[in-house]
Amino acid sequence: MKPKQMKPYLYLLPALLPALLFVYYPFIRNAVSSFFDITIKGELAAFRGFGNYASLFTDPVYWESLKNTFIFIIMFVPVNTAVVAAAVLLSSGKGKLSAFSQTVFILPMTLGLSSAALLFRFMFNETNGIINSIFRHDFPWTSSPLAAMLSLVFLGVFLDLALDYLLLLSAYRNLDRGPVEAAMLDGCGRAGLFFRIKVPMMLPTLSFIVFMALKDALLICAPVMVMTEGGPARSTQTIVYYYYLSAFKNAAFSKAAAISMTVFVMAGILILAYKEFEKRRITYR
Repeated sequence: MKPKQMKPYLYLLPALLPALLFVYYPFIRNAVSSFFDITIKGELAAFRGFGNYASLFTDPVYWESLKNTFIFIIMFVPVNTAVVAAAVLLSSGKGKLSAFSQTVFILPMTLGLSSAALLFRFMFNETNGIINSIFRHDFPWTSSPLAAMLSLVFLGVFLDLALDYLLLLSAYRNLDRGPVEAAMLDGCGRAGLFFRIKVPMMLPTLSFIVFMALKDALLICAPVMVMTEGGPARSTQTIVYYYYLSAFKNAAFSKAAAISMTVFVMAGILILAYKEFEKRRITYR
């Protein structure tokens, strides 16, 4: 290769080197490590083949964590999508109230993840939390499995709201007015106009928001770590939080490596399914 042909690749090096160092190398090492016993120092010991995966798939805690993750996905994704769509509809006008609403819906972006999780932990405290104080009811947010999962869902919606709102609001404001005005002339009502005309036109952005919500729900860990710590009785222990416990609490590095590879496979299946849906169901014209 001539020096002139190498020049573009030299410009890419500052971006490629951190990716190789902090993304691709750790991934390859983790994939290899999942087939070995790993010492407390992180060194590879005896080769186990698929033994780590066999012991993982017979671990009831793994399947319980996976079940909790899918329960969270089923609860979080529809609620998140509905809240974002409702926020866009509420603030899509041009008055002062709409401007105020837009500011409110963007505010969650100013809070960090850990700060928001701590705030929600105090808000949903059973004894002196502001939520129970407002409604004057001792709701078991931390001692009931369903309530604890709901509190995580509320936190997840709060964390994702600002970015998803900005994306969908931009798509809503840039809709082609031609089909909308034609439907209005044909006497289409507000509900029909939104669900039959506007939603299909916003489908690329909506599908991206749903995909990102699925990704966030599959990989949720820090909110669980801060807010519920997997309780009560492991009812909110997700698969990535189980990876955290295995790797950093129990020093079960071999199990953690196997868990991370199963999460990688699930994320890959999710991406392929999204790409197939996008190819068959979504048009950008």
